[in-house]
Amino acid sequence: MHKCILILIIPLLLSAGCLTAAPPEEEGGAEILVIEPRNPFPIFEGQGLYSHLITIDTPIPPMSYNLGQVTISPGNATDPHRLLGTSELVYVIDGIAGIHCDETIVTAEKGELILLPEGVLQSILSVGETDLRYLSANQPHYRDAIDIRGDDLASYEMMTSQTPIVIANPEEGIEWDYETGTMIYTLINPVLMPELEIPIDYSVAYAELLPSGKIINNRLTGAADLIYVIHGEVDFITPEGAEITVRAGDAAYFPPGQAKEIRNSGDTPASLLSIVDPAWQPEFFETG
Repeated sequence: MHKCILILIIPLLLSAGCLTAAPPEEEGGAEILVIEPRNPFPIFEGQGLYSHLITIDTPIPPMSYNLGQVTISPGNATDPHRLLGTSELVYVIDGIAGIHCDETIVTAEKGELILLPEGVLQSILSVGETDLRYLSANQPHYRDAIDIRGDDLASYEMMTSQTPIVIANPEEGIEWDYETGTMIYTLINPVLMPELEIPIDYSVAYAELLPSGKIINNRLTGAADLIYVIHGEVDFITPEGAEITVRAGDAAYFPPGQAKEIRNSGDTPASLLSIVDPAWQPEFFETG
C-alpha cells in the first residue's frame, strides 16, 4: 500500500559481500555460490548501516548491478542526493519507508518495490516504529563520483520532475503457479512489462514456498540468477549433487545454464527474490 504526496526528495548507496561455495556431494558436481552480507558500515553520517552483497568487485562473472542491504533506525533518513546516470531499486524487507522522489513521496511497507529513475532528488526516511530494512540495487554500478549531495546539489537542478515506479503488492505482478506449494510473481521485468517503460535490464520476481513447497528443477540458459532469501530458509539442489541450505539475509548465485531445484524443508513458509540478469525471458527458461 502506498501514498503519493507532493513535496521534496531522497537518497541511497550500494555494493558486495562474502562469497562461499558449497562443496558438491559427488566428485565433479557443480558448486552453489552463497553470498553473505558482512561487516555493515555507517552511511550518511551514521543515519543508516549498509552491507555489501554484489559489487563490481564480487568474485563472480560481472553483474550489471550493485546490490546491498540497508538498515535505518526509526526517525533517521538518508541525506537528499542525486545519483547521476543510474536508477535505484528499493525492496522493503521490514519496517516502513518514506521515500522522497523529486516532488513525490511514497510510503512503502514490507514487500513493496520502488524503482527510482536516474538523477532524481531522493531521500529515504524510516517512518515506522521498528528498523527499516531494505535491499538497494543500482544499474549501472554505483560510484562515489555520481553521488551528488550537499552543496553540490545546487549545480544539478533538473528541469522536470520524475515519478517512481511502485509495485505495492506482489500480486500486482505477473503470477505463475506451478501447483507445487509455491507462488511466484514477476514484480518488475522490462521484457514482460514494456508498458511501464522500465529503465533497467534485469528483472525481479518474488516467491513464497509453503513448508514442503518447491520450485521444480530449472535452468536459465541466457541469464544469471541471484536468489535472495527474505524470510525462512530454503534448500538449493543441483543435478550434480550439490546441496546447501540458505537462510534469511543470504543469497545464492547461479551462473547461466546452471540447473537447480529449490525446496522449503522447514516448518514455516519461506519467501525469496530472484534477480535475473539480463531480464528473464521465456526462451531462457528450461525445466527438467
